[in-house]
Amino acid sequence: MFDFFYKRSYLLYSIIAGFFVLGVYGLITMPKNLFPDSERPTVIVMTQVPGATPNVVAASVSKPMEQELSTLSLIRQVSSTNIAGMSIVTAEFEYKKGLDPAAVDVNNAINKVRGKLPPGTNPSIYTAGSFVLPVDVFALSPANGEMTIEDVRKIVESDIKPALLRNSDIGNVEVFGGFQSAISINIDPFAAKSNGIALSTIADRIRALDRDIPIGFSKGADRFYTITFYGEKTSVEGLKMVPVALNVRLGDIADIRWEHQKRFSGYLGNGAQAVALAIQRAPGGSVLTTSKAARAEIEKLKIRYPNIRFQLSDTQRILIETANTNMLEALRDAIIFTLLVILVFLGNFKAVLAALASIPMVFFGTIAIIWMTGGELNLIIYTAIILALGMLVDDAVVVLENIERHLTELKEELSVAVVRGTKEVISPVFAGTLATIAIMFPFLFVGDFPQQIFRPLISTLIIALLVSYFLSITFIPSMCLFLYRNGTRKNRIEIWLEKLYKNTFGRLVGPYLFILKFSAGRWSLFRRIVMTLGVVALLVSYLLYSCFFGKRIMQMAHKPLTIQGL
Repeated sequence: MFDFFYKRSYLLYSIIAGFFVLGVYGLITMPKNLFPDSERPTVIVMTQVPGATPNVVAASVSKPMEQELSTLSLIRQVSSTNIAGMSIVTAEFEYKKGLDPAAVDVNNAINKVRGKLPPGTNPSIYTAGSFVLPVDVFALSPANGEMTIEDVRKIVESDIKPALLRNSDIGNVEVFGGFQSAISINIDPFAAKSNGIALSTIADRIRALDRDIPIGFSKGADRFYTITFYGEKTSVEGLKMVPVALNVRLGDIADIRWEHQKRFSGYLGNGAQAVALAIQRAPGGSVLTTSKAARAEIEKLKIRYPNIRFQLSDTQRILIETANTNMLEALRDAIIFTLLVILVFLGNFKAVLAALASIPMVFFGTIAIIWMTGGELNLIIYTAIILALGMLVDDAVVVLENIERHLTELKEELSVAVVRGTKEVISPVFAGTLATIAIMFPFLFVGDFPQQIFRPLISTLIIALLVSYFLSITFIPSMCLFLYRNGTRKNRIEIWLEKLYKNTFGRLVGPYLFILKFSAGRWSLFRRIVMTLGVVALLVSYLLYSCFFGKRIMQMAHKPLTIQGL
């Protein structure tokens, strides 16, 4: 690989420049979230059963669904929540299943059991995960007295929500709060009984108008039976004329009004009653992209509806932007401190320049590969790059130092020193890189939830190490032709730093060399065994001391405190 790219420098620079540009583009355009999606594939089935008690909902809807869903492959857990008029069944699958196949399997299972469900029930299937958390929440309320909160809810469901969903960057929009319009039919039980009309007969006549519209029942405190008909306001006069018996119309035995559905919850946005628009991203989508798209659409809707006040009441965007900014700042600081450490220990500005050039190349090269493989940016990815930063410059420094050794100690010409110095360390550098990857590689397959967290971390580390190895044996030798074109002479600062190192950390080199010579002398095997046993003894002693010291601290922490007077 070295010979191929060393002889084709223009090809090398083109590849590096290409990855650099792709990395910059990926850094700008890649999805940016707080954490990777690590939840198990979860599908929720919600079914409305108007008028049914929780026990009836559980027996007639949830139980048949749970029995059918529990037979699906790779199912992990099935549970249900039953409230008055509503069944919520949750199916959780193993990671191998995948979210889309899980949704398809649940849909097929519900179709099988549909015949066992009460007539008129229509289950709705939803996928769940971290992507359902609202990216932005907008509070919509009347801007003046010309509109009520009920009118706002109607406009939101009929026009504003569809307008937002037409944007491909928005995954879903949930609407809650305010009042949902409905027709309330208050039946006088005495009038119905005197005409021999049963409540079920009235409900059947209303259902005959539109079987797809749900109907709810309740009994008020004034002993009136109430039927909530989820129809339009224009249907009120028509309902009054519906015949329920011979010469008896619905309006004769009931008070029909245009009201709203019974509410079990509400929403206060910025301290006022409002209708909430919860903007959600698609699975694998970007919080920032979805937020930008939603806010752009809201600005258009403000012009279309001047009578509605649009206010942002909650957002993830600030947290994501702050987290991404902080991680980039931490990466900047890590680069600065790495360069300072290299400068102090090596006393070589050329090594600093080589590291300074290779770190951005490695960073953007890694980002480019992540972008090409369909990845995203989050705290885990940034953390992996920061963790790898110390290892990224190792390869470059080893190659550069060996090339300098050939120039200073062996007195070789620059081109010869670059070739021979690089080839000498290619195998050790590759072995070190491969050994590091081999240690981390099993974490990619630990399984279950830990694998979902470790995989982006370890895969990013591996990519960064491979990119670093490639640059160290291709880009750094080419760069050395420029760095050492005027020789290896050091300036005063480098000489001073070299003396400082020799008088401080450099003193540790002598004992280290003595240990190496001791282990390689006569009876080397015996000496290595003695050294190994000594290291093990020190380790055991340290562990015993740590356990004893920690136990003493715990005893002191639990010891009661006594205060003695003078």
